[in-house]
Amino acid sequence: MPTLKLALIHSTARHKQPDHNREHLLSLFRRAGESGAQVVVAPELAISGYSFTSRHDIAPYTETTTGPTLTSLAELARSFGFYACIGLAERDPKSGIFFNSAFILGPDGTLICRYRKINAECRWACPGDPRQDNTFGTPWGRVGVLICYDCYHSLMPRVTALRGANLVLSPANWPPSGLDPREIWRARALENGFHLAACNRTGMDLVMDCRQAPSAVFDHHGTPLLDACHPDSQVLLVDLPLNQDHQLDSSPRLHRLATRCRSDIHDCYLNLAAITDLTAFHQLPEPGDLHIICPVPRAGQHPLASLDEFTAQVPPSASLYVLPAWNYTDAHLDRIHAFCTPSGRRVALRRGLGMDSSIFWFAGADQPQQWRHDNAPLKDTAALPWLDCGPARVLLAPPLALRHPETLLAAAKQGCDLAVINSQTLTNEDQLLAGVRTIENLAVTVCTGQGAGIWMTPDGHQRWEEILAAPGETCRYRLDTARTRKKRFQDRIDFEQLLATAADSEFQSHQDRF
Repeated sequence: MPTLKLALIHSTARHKQPDHNREHLLSLFRRAGESGAQVVVAPELAISGYSFTSRHDIAPYTETTTGPTLTSLAELARSFGFYACIGLAERDPKSGIFFNSAFILGPDGTLICRYRKINAECRWACPGDPRQDNTFGTPWGRVGVLICYDCYHSLMPRVTALRGANLVLSPANWPPSGLDPREIWRARALENGFHLAACNRTGMDLVMDCRQAPSAVFDHHGTPLLDACHPDSQVLLVDLPLNQDHQLDSSPRLHRLATRCRSDIHDCYLNLAAITDLTAFHQLPEPGDLHIICPVPRAGQHPLASLDEFTAQVPPSASLYVLPAWNYTDAHLDRIHAFCTPSGRRVALRRGLGMDSSIFWFAGADQPQQWRHDNAPLKDTAALPWLDCGPARVLLAPPLALRHPETLLAAAKQGCDLAVINSQTLTNEDQLLAGVRTIENLAVTVCTGQGAGIWMTPDGHQRWEEILAAPGETCRYRLDTARTRKKRFQDRIDFEQLLATAADSEFQSHQDRF
């Protein structure tokens, strides 16, 4: 099968030494061209280095599109016939505004795309326009570009997928501390169905040690095609598979987009930046502790076998039991209802293991409530109940909510503290996506007959908390909803692209199949 040869310039960058960095980087681009690379990617801020304290500090190291770096790189692109992507500190000559930008040169040396980072460095860089087109055409299909932290927030990669990108290039400056960026990159490839190539830097910056910073390439199934780090500069080569038409396969991306819901996600565009108290704004329950319990049955054991054990423990009233999907009978449901009465315990479960399944919610002495949704694309907001459980607002969501960021983000903007995903399986991919979904500012729990997990929102740029349980074990967590009420959202998004319906003709035929 044909392939596309991609080169990542995993290079050092000496802080405030642009002449040295330029000469070094161009030699690596030349080496990539001599190796037959067709697309070559360099890191973020590859010429200036990264850490600057102000506009005044970085001003001498900014460049324009006619500056020495792009002029020299254009000659190499023409000489070897490759596409070149490089991250630079850009100076707009008309306004004097500085941007953290990525430039893409075509094989003829012309500038074919410029992307300005949206999550830009607040000390000196202006955020890019969310409506800027960050994609460009190639003989192998459409390619997108996102700079480093712009991959962290889910909607920027999703909009890039909606713009038709089957490969996303990400120049990065992501040091190996806190959250491992490979988890983010893999999740974005998984949920959007595109290849993702992240070119990180190495070496020492002014304040960052990037000698173990990874560069990586993931295919549209989240499978790593390249995973490397090195303390010195390297040219990393990888062959991306093409189909018989010499194109990047678009069907995984079209399939992902065809299964997303487009009618329950409009709350994504709400701007809550000025809202300091979500509890009052959304009339949420007063914050406090919610005890989450997810019992996983042993092999061959019924999920209710341990119910007497829980009854004997007399758990606190502000507790939510999440039971795995099962073919519960009416007698089982009566027993669960009695378990909830009059203790005030809540139980969420999925009744049925097929397409004709229902979600049940038991709350204290109230009558059980039932909703039906399945694995087909969700049709309207009414299919996703938001319920108050003690100090928490809880969303009951289907398995596809793990695969699509919009659903849980829209719920988070309505004040939801916790999403209960009623899934039958909990694969390694599911665990990764459940953790990544917490970046949408709410906790996530999944309980199945094979395992359970609870994931808590990350603290700063650290990794999310994760508690897992195997068969025969119980997953428990005390959720402090005062923490989940402190939500910060990335709202510099092209919401018109995200929420458009008429513009979805590219995958409309795929959607009709599901």
